[in-house]
Amino acid sequence: MAMDRKAAGAALRDRRISLSLSLSEVARATMLRASVLESLESGGPAEVNGFTRSYARRYAEFLGLDGDEIVASFRDSVAAKEPEQDRDVNLQQARGRMEARAFSRKRSVVPVVALAVVTLVGAILLLSRPWATEPSTPSNDATSPSSTAGDQSDTVSETPPDVVPSDKPAVTDSVTLKFVATTRRAWLEIVSDGRVVFSGTLSPGDAATAAGKYVVVNFGNAMYTHVWVNGDDRGMVSVDQTVVSAEYGTRPETP
Repeated sequence: MAMDRKAAGAALRDRRISLSLSLSEVARATMLRASVLESLESGGPAEVNGFTRSYARRYAEFLGLDGDEIVASFRDSVAAKEPEQDRDVNLQQARGRMEARAFSRKRSVVPVVALAVVTLVGAILLLSRPWATEPSTPSNDATSPSSTAGDQSDTVSETPPDVVPSDKPAVTDSVTLKFVATTRRAWLEIVSDGRVVFSGTLSPGDAATAAGKYVVVNFGNAMYTHVWVNGDDRGMVSVDQTVVSAEYGTRPETP
């Protein structure tokens, strides 16, 4: 039987306490605010969205729990359980507001149509005057067609310089990464070009890969995580720190 939100929050709290971790320590490791973690342990906010479920999965997997089971308990929001009578009242109120807006739009159309009619009548009266149809005398300063054609022919006759193709291969700034947990479990989250491509815990010997122009990786056990960059062995992510955030590739320019 699936857990409800309160039971899922209690499971997160009990697991954290059994690991002797404080909220501030978990916040540094998961890059989540302590207030968010405390809210999840209490059953989450009243309105659950995609961010809430993402935070719940990250927290659960960091603690070694089943992320799918925890996220499943945060599928429904409290607001979705309102009584049927309340939903009918809300529906009637929404229908009344829509009818009021429709009536207001109808009233606003009348002066617009009247203004358009007055403008059209005025234009017809102006065009019916005799002076409105008098032809204008061409100016002597106008540019002759022959001179214009000559200028255009001179412009078209210009031949662009030859473009010599380059034999050099195109240069790519993409970076390819590989992470392997060594002797202990290692949690990490990989964000490639602004998109989360991996978030979970690696058991010893497990590997995770990613590629992109700009990759940010948050490590929860950096001293036991081996990294390769474009096939080059870079050794452990850190020799003396557990919680580390590292950047790979080229940071995009801010417009």
